[in-house]
Amino acid sequence: MLSIQDLTDEKFIVAGGTGFIGSRVVRKLVAEGVQPQNIRVLYYPGSLTTAIEDLPVDLYPIDILKKESIPKALQGFNYIFDLIGNTAMDNKSKKIQWLVNVEGTRNLLEACEGMERIVYTSTVDTLGRAYPRGALGNENTSPYVCENPQIGKLVPKLHSFDSPEEALEFADAIHDGTAPKKWWKKIGIGYFDSKLAAQEIINRMHHDTDLPVISVLPTLNFGPGDDLIGSGLYLLRIQSNSMPGYIKGGGFAVTHVDDQAQGHFLAMLKGKPGEKYIITGFEDDCLYMKDMLRIIAEIIQEKEPDRKIKIPSFGIGYRTAWFFGAMLDFLSIFRKKPFPIGRASVRAGSYPSFFTYRKAERELGYSPTKTFRQAIAEMYDYYKQKNYFGLKNRIGLNEKI
Repeated sequence: MLSIQDLTDEKFIVAGGTGFIGSRVVRKLVAEGVQPQNIRVLYYPGSLTTAIEDLPVDLYPIDILKKESIPKALQGFNYIFDLIGNTAMDNKSKKIQWLVNVEGTRNLLEACEGMERIVYTSTVDTLGRAYPRGALGNENTSPYVCENPQIGKLVPKLHSFDSPEEALEFADAIHDGTAPKKWWKKIGIGYFDSKLAAQEIINRMHHDTDLPVISVLPTLNFGPGDDLIGSGLYLLRIQSNSMPGYIKGGGFAVTHVDDQAQGHFLAMLKGKPGEKYIITGFEDDCLYMKDMLRIIAEIIQEKEPDRKIKIPSFGIGYRTAWFFGAMLDFLSIFRKKPFPIGRASVRAGSYPSFFTYRKAERELGYSPTKTFRQAIAEMYDYYKQKNYFGLKNRIGLNEKI
């Protein structure tokens, strides 16, 4: 176990440090005393850097799919946060998403030989969902099998693989070039399957080579710094009164992004290599979609008392939502950009994704400090400052909101 004093004079790689969580990890390091000049941020060439533009960090553009360029980028560094990932939830992104999330992760970690510690940003979407509906999952909630067959009929299976071996076999075939043509069509929910395969590769690397990698599993994050408009899309839609409804039955464990950054920092400081730690917010902030959207609307209404902010109240059943998702997936074939909703997002959002942080509390000393309401209020203020309200396109992605 390290102390903060052990780390403040060290040099850090933050791969993906221009993104939502990554930028807050960078700021957390600086707040803990690490000199900005000792932080190298790896980011894809051309990506937005606005979230950390005020910090004199070493911005280092790199394509992690070009394996030969990675060792030079890591030279002289002993500690790395790997937050690079593609979080899209549409059919059009499955191929590049897999390459980034699986092959890119493999490339980066294979270049980490000799590193002191590595914190890899996984996701709770590599886990299964807990039963009964509304229960809190943990690091052992399996994405593959359900111990009780009767429960298995009630909890949706959200991944394409039935075992770690199957996930690794599929990933290795793509890596070796022996996978079937158009292998990406065999992937279900692209984000879920690619992150699960990446996690299994990491587990194997730790087992086979003692790679000192610690996995952090975030839940859904809100707060300042979401310049690429990920979870902030909920805020923008409700602020513009353009969110008609939601899928019934779904929900999320939500986290203030600065608590997420704290969890990442503590994982670097105290985490045990080979272990996984869920970082999430207060257990009271495990919210069904209806309640999550209501709270967002209430905060915006408080911020804008002279306008009428509508609370989305139209709940869509799973079958209806799946039908419309299938229609939009079909229509997306004829357009360059995907729709924000499809079968994948409907499947992923139809059952509550609730989790507990208690293992991180016991082993890392982590506990959340800010509520979901605080996260939304701070996200609103950040978007107001950045003049993001009224946007017609997603920042940096050129996709219509």
